[in-house]
Amino acid sequence: MKRFVSMLCIGLGLTACGQTNSSGTNNAATVDSGTTIVLPVAVDFPSTGSCANGRMMCGGGCVDPLNHPLNCGGCGQACSSGQVCIGGQCTTGCPTGQTTCDGLCVSLSTSTKHCGACGTACGTGQVCVNGGCATQCPSNLQPATTYSNEGPVLSCVSLSSDSNNCGTSGTVCANGTACQNGACTNTCSGAVNCSGVCTNVASDQNHCGACNHACSPTQLCVNGACTSSCPTGFTQCGRSCVDTMNNVLACGSCTNECANGQACVNGACTTTCPAGYTNCGGACVQTTSNSLNCGSCGHACGPTQSCIGGACQSACSSSSLLCGDRCVSDRNFTQCGSCTASCSGGQACYASTCVGACPSGFSMVGGVCVSYAADNLNCGTPGNVCPAEKTCINGSCTAFTASGVIKDCNGRAANVSNDTNNCGACGTVCAAGQVCSLGQCLANCGPYTLCGSTCSNTRSDFYNCGSCGTTCQLGQVCLEGQCSAVNAPPISWMNGAYTNCGASLVNIQSDSNNCGACGNVCPNGQACQNGACSTACQGGSNYTLCAPGTCVDLTTSTTNCGACGTTCKNGQLCVSGSCSPATPTCAGSASVQLCGGTCIDTKSNSANCGTCGTVCPAGNFCSNGACTTTCASGLTRCGSSCVNEQTDATNCGACSKRCANNMTCKSGQCSQ
Repeated sequence: MKRFVSMLCIGLGLTACGQTNSSGTNNAATVDSGTTIVLPVAVDFPSTGSCANGRMMCGGGCVDPLNHPLNCGGCGQACSSGQVCIGGQCTTGCPTGQTTCDGLCVSLSTSTKHCGACGTACGTGQVCVNGGCATQCPSNLQPATTYSNEGPVLSCVSLSSDSNNCGTSGTVCANGTACQNGACTNTCSGAVNCSGVCTNVASDQNHCGACNHACSPTQLCVNGACTSSCPTGFTQCGRSCVDTMNNVLACGSCTNECANGQACVNGACTTTCPAGYTNCGGACVQTTSNSLNCGSCGHACGPTQSCIGGACQSACSSSSLLCGDRCVSDRNFTQCGSCTASCSGGQACYASTCVGACPSGFSMVGGVCVSYAADNLNCGTPGNVCPAEKTCINGSCTAFTASGVIKDCNGRAANVSNDTNNCGACGTVCAAGQVCSLGQCLANCGPYTLCGSTCSNTRSDFYNCGSCGTTCQLGQVCLEGQCSAVNAPPISWMNGAYTNCGASLVNIQSDSNNCGACGNVCPNGQACQNGACSTACQGGSNYTLCAPGTCVDLTTSTTNCGACGTTCKNGQLCVSGSCSPATPTCAGSASVQLCGGTCIDTKSNSANCGTCGTVCPAGNFCSNGACTTTCASGLTRCGSSCVNEQTDATNCGACSKRCANNMTCKSGQCSQ
């Protein structure tokens, strides 16, 4: 399509320069120094006399009033000499990282008209990348014609979100629709349609909290509210807060763009994504759940489909809503719990509800509450990626240890006993609403509580202590459903086996991440026994070392029954190393009952004490089928169990003191 461009000499002073007006006369405008500033005014689409999405008609052409010095905030509202227009407001200087060129604030690293320096224009077919002219765009962006106050130029755009180049170059969204996932739509998922552009009002400085609500030139937009600084872990780049650890357009620093096909991992450009992720044109994605790359790179699901297990399913997921013509998450700033529920500035969406503050352990980022405590790609801080052999525990990359069966799934250790994306085997994904228990997809959590999409033991879960969403504070631990300070009296219940390791209370006698001392991690293939890392298990001849480093009793362990990795079905017990009975009934012990599909010993289970569903009050534990705070005479509390330290080979004389396999415990002493 041909485009008509009429040149208008825009002066920042009071006198005029030679511009031909509609009557054919010439006007001139110069700045005080006498230098003429010329900006193009183009009718973006002359065949229809219309402007590109995000622009408006002022006089003889289309302008963006958010940064046009003669039409700042509206047609004809000119800034004074020496001023620039930022966010529709006149000011004296450009934001950090931008430079004044021809009266506009531009980025010299990306401006095709001012590439590397004011006035240095790239040639035909070229774009500006990292301040130099190039023929290829960074990462997964594509060259296409864009429309700005610099005029129509070739720029690098995302075809998945550019409303003037939607899906393909030159495809313009019309009739008020906006571009998302490469298609024009009436409904923006996780965003708001602002003048034909899907806009994240939680972070857009020109549409902060709502369309057309611009922050002042010196402010930033954080969680839908204008503020003066970025949240922890983010860097100010121009007027935006950017996570430079994983942003391909600002990788490691505001001005470093990754090359075509590269991704940004831990602040460095690379073609290699973290374990379990696939590089799809410069984006690290999980093809099991990514709707734009479902099963393989480039295979996109339809707007009313969800990607589950690498296949497009014709339904929205359990955490999504059908809003208009597409599925949207019910946990985002603009559709929090319902299609029309948008949070206010300074709020965040948590558990499908707008909140003024996030729970302890969560951070308010981009209008949602996020936790860096268990995110392998953002562990402790945004962008901190854990290596394949480690997992994120309480915000720290730690050697992977877990009860259950551990397998290598796409280069990362996965607990196939409870991982809904790898349930029982790598790649086996549970359906929406299901949970993974003992390697099987089930409709309920059995003896545990469903918190979100995860089965939680609310008696000991730091982030769901006593009930879902009740998060303990740093310096506390969840003991029997109650948040307790690590230096409070409950530590005496543990008979000295537990140690204060900062944010958590750990048993340094048996904890492979804190073996013998806080922070001392046992290597893979070793277990922590009596405070020392070892390849040999103690506590009786039935104990065997199973990957990644756990000593288990193969005669009774339902996840390692008879051999490491042999998992009994729900409703079965491990009896003498065999899953029994063949038809699950929990037969074999009078105190063991089938509770929620799982065999539970009601003599010692605090969530099913005495009978299924009888939950002990916070602070109590279950002993001999009764809730109590103390052990019977002659027994000692070790963790959540009452033991006889005089005869117990795994707690001989003290909690977690294990006797060697060829020894027994007599009178609190290990002996042969």
